[in-house]
Amino acid sequence: MARQPRRSRLETTQSEAWKAFYATPLGKTALAALFAEFHVYAPITTLDPIELATRNGERNVALRIAQLVALKPEQFIETAGEDIDIIDRLITQSRT
Repeated sequence: MARQPRRSRLETTQSEAWKAFYATPLGKTALAALFAEFHVYAPITTLDPIELATRNGERNVALRIAQLVALKPEQFIETAGEDIDIIDRLITQSRT
């Protein structure tokens, strides 16, 4: 069996770790909050170039994590609804 290149093995390990984290309720909650905060579900509308660059950078990090957990762009709509429900529950719990 041929050995995988070092980078490929590292990426596989990272992907497996993110998938294991995302498979847990706390991991799903954490990534839901991250995806919402990092503008995965809504367009970036600022005209300020520094804020635009910052938000695009944040969004790229979130999209990379989504790629590592094997979420496809078409799944974002489906997971967005679930993620919003999770975030709403967190907000409700923090107020009580």
